[in-house]
Amino acid sequence: MRKNSRKIDGIQRGRWNVACVAKFSRRRAEKVEVQRRSLDSSHARDLTALWLDGASPSESDLRAANSLAARLASFDGLRPFSGVVESLIDHVSCPDFNLDEVRRLVESDPALAARILRVANSAAYRAQGPCASVAQAIVRIGATNVSGLAMAMSAMTLFKDLGGVGRKIRDHSAGTAVIARELAMCLDQGALSSKVFLAGLLHDLGKLLLIQTGDVAYATMVAQELSPCSLHLREQALWGFDHATLGAHMLLSWKIPSPIPQLIACHHQPKGGQGGASSLAQAIDLLRIADVVDWLLGQGCAADSPWVRRLADSPDGVRAGLGDETLPSLWSDLHSIREEALQVFK
Repeated sequence: MRKNSRKIDGIQRGRWNVACVAKFSRRRAEKVEVQRRSLDSSHARDLTALWLDGASPSESDLRAANSLAARLASFDGLRPFSGVVESLIDHVSCPDFNLDEVRRLVESDPALAARILRVANSAAYRAQGPCASVAQAIVRIGATNVSGLAMAMSAMTLFKDLGGVGRKIRDHSAGTAVIARELAMCLDQGALSSKVFLAGLLHDLGKLLLIQTGDVAYATMVAQELSPCSLHLREQALWGFDHATLGAHMLLSWKIPSPIPQLIACHHQPKGGQGGASSLAQAIDLLRIADVVDWLLGQGCAADSPWVRRLADSPDGVRAGLGDETLPSLWSDLHSIREEALQVFK
């Protein structure tokens, strides 16, 4: 544990040469700036609305919106969903959708059907017995949740071409998802479980998108496995926005329904509603806690680690109701569920 503590301390002290990263990224930003046009004020305000929660954007917010718009434009046309998933999304969006049609669509894609069955039989859904058919899986997970799960799984296929960095993002996303769901169930917030599960699967999509721009310095930063509490600060210093904001806007462009984009936009910088009793604020707290829990588990932290206690006593932990002993008592179960998820979403 002492070795792991030293590793975490070293990471958080920022041994990375930020000056070199900033210099590299400024050159890229200057090149992009020459090629792009500034947004008109109304469009810029539309972009900032997701992370400002109705507040008037400052000059720095508007500059961030311009930077964000340039990045989003570079991904124009990117949509990772297959025809089956597109049809599933469209069908479930209708208020009178048919369960038999949901089953038919899922079964028409053997790979998707296999993954849905694996999730339905995983510890994340606390099965009382084996789930042997797609029809049973849909009932257990819920048709709307199956649609969301299919979307998330399709998006996660984008991680496959990025080698080791892509695998780290995928594994962290899967771990965060199942931990967030488990925390929701254990803290009597079961109504939020499916939302935080899907948000967890997609919360680091923005990292993937930034890596795909070919920014070698950024890919190296991600590979360093920085604490979830630090990487977004470097992103904001370099570009004015972070991977959470970028990923959320990309999901909006893919017409992913609320509150998933909102949860992802706020998972590093919660704005309006933080500290309140709204379901959105509670879901953000769960997602933020799960994000850190997965990272700590990946670093080998034990239940009695001071880092675990610090997380439980954090504002997020207090609002979520973790208490003094709740998180340490859940640690072993969270570890087991995470390990299984890494195999389910492989």
